[in-house]
Amino acid sequence: MKIVVNRLTGLITTVILVFGNAILIEQILDFYGIRGHRLLSGIAGTLLVILSFAYSMRKRKKLFKSGGMKGWLRAHEWLATLGTVIIFVHTGTHFHGIVAIITLIFMFIAFISGLIGRYVYDNVRAELRLKKDNLKKDGLSEKEIEESLAGLATASEALSKWRLYHMPVISILGVMVVYHTIAALYYGGFKI
Repeated sequence: MKIVVNRLTGLITTVILVFGNAILIEQILDFYGIRGHRLLSGIAGTLLVILSFAYSMRKRKKLFKSGGMKGWLRAHEWLATLGTVIIFVHTGTHFHGIVAIITLIFMFIAFISGLIGRYVYDNVRAELRLKKDNLKKDGLSEKEIEESLAGLATASEALSKWRLYHMPVISILGVMVVYHTIAALYYGGFKI
């Protein structure tokens, strides 16, 4: 369980940095009187998040077949994180309209569930594998290894369910983004 707590530090730090950078960028733009960034940052952030789905296509060998999965995963993480920062700049500190707020909530949930996969689940799984290998080298039987690692195995099993939440949230987010875009265009047009 200690590994889970240790990895939460990375998750919390990333969330703070994403929000902090988005607020800082928003404040700088407002301070210098730069207008018109709302539409452009919304489009740019959304495009970056969409580009991050290339990892899923590569993983399933639907579109791309070259390159190592580790590189694709890192690109997915960076594109999604950068897209999230830019989308939070798009939102700024202005919360108007229920559709936009719901879309932002799903964006936040998708972002957090991705971070859980990144910082917690992968590390717990790797730690479990490493400890299991070390105990095998020490000559312990399978039963002794299982007993020794029961708590970590339980944590790994519980965390393995994160994808069950991440994928549906991503799907709902996609629908909400389309709905938000249509509503914004219908009610506001292309104001910059």
